[in-house]
Amino acid sequence: MALKKIFVTLFTVLVLANLIGLTSCKLNQGKESKSELLQKTLAYHDPENNWPKLKARFYLTSTDTTGKTNSFELEIDNTIGYFAHISRKNGKEVIKGMAGGKAFYLLDGKKEISDADRKEYDLTSDAVKWVHQFHGYLYGLPMKLTDESAQPSDNPATEVFNGESYQVLQVTYDPTIGSDHWYFYLDPRTYAMQAYKFNHGKPESGEYILLEQEETVQGIKVPKVRKWYLNKNNRYLGTDTLVKTEPLTSSRNS
Repeated sequence: MALKKIFVTLFTVLVLANLIGLTSCKLNQGKESKSELLQKTLAYHDPENNWPKLKARFYLTSTDTTGKTNSFELEIDNTIGYFAHISRKNGKEVIKGMAGGKAFYLLDGKKEISDADRKEYDLTSDAVKWVHQFHGYLYGLPMKLTDESAQPSDNPATEVFNGESYQVLQVTYDPTIGSDHWYFYLDPRTYAMQAYKFNHGKPESGEYILLEQEETVQGIKVPKVRKWYLNKNNRYLGTDTLVKTEPLTSSRNS
């Protein structure tokens, strides 16, 4: 998977995502928050609280630093806690998913998979959880910031980042979970999420992501383009692009 090769510093993010409950179907958007900025960006991105009932298929591409592009799909049904990542390799369809809190994987639609193919296509429960945590967190932002372990706070000052002025929503987590610090950069007029970055307790660690354009998916405003960079030297890592979406009417594990 191209993302796994590109974003080598995301391990901490994924551990964090697992610990804040991304592997369950619990959705906490109704949770009260003391963060005024969080409430304002939720009001912009998901004004009708549609995230808990989202049922959609996302078609995406991931482009690395060499210009190589891989296509993949995501299926999300938050009403039942269903998720699937669909990719293609060597002419075969590879599916990694979660349903009812349990991992599943398919190769060309088949559950019976040889040991050699499991190894070749990285078909393990851990691999499924990695993919679920990665995409479940990123494509659930900012709604996932209402999860119980998230500790959002507002920066009263305007901060200049990447040449633009933003209101900053800061998010940390319980020290027993991890030391990652997240910063969400919001348009001071609309409170649209336009960039975010994270570090592992030191400013030079971690990555930042610039967001461009938007797609409205079942009433939710979702970033269309995500461009990834290293904090320490601004080195470009890759780009994810949302090509299109459609309603999800069936699941891969049914």
